[in-house]
Amino acid sequence: MRWLLSILVRVVLVLCLCFAPLGIPVVARAAELPPVKHLDTPIDVNNTILRNYRQLPGFYPTLARILVKNAPYKSLEDMLQISGLTEQQKALIKANAENFVFGEYQEGANQLENRINQGYYG
Repeated sequence: MRWLLSILVRVVLVLCLCFAPLGIPVVARAAELPPVKHLDTPIDVNNTILRNYRQLPGFYPTLARILVKNAPYKSLEDMLQISGLTEQQKALIKANAENFVFGEYQEGANQLENRINQGYYG
C-alpha cells in the first residue's frame, strides 16, 4: 500500500511540473498591455481609416475595426462607452488617449466601407 501511495505522489508531482508552466505565461500575458507609442501626428478617430491604427500596438485589426465602426465620438468617454469593449481594450484606449483627437465628423467624405477597406492591394 505504501508503494502505491509513493507512485501516486510521483505521478501527481510529474503532472504538476509538466502542466504548471503552461498556465503561468497565459495569465501573465492576459494582464499586460502592449507598450504605448507616442505618435507625432495624433489619429483623428472620427475620420481616420482602419490602417492608421496599425501605428498603435494592440489596436489593429480588432479594436481598430470597433473604433472605426462606432465613430463619431465627442470625447474619450464616448469611445469608452462602446458596448462590448473588454476591460483590457478600455485600458488600451485610456493608455493611448494622447494619440487621439476628436475632429469634426465629415459625413459623406469618408464612407464607412472606405474607412475600413481603402482597396490597397498588391
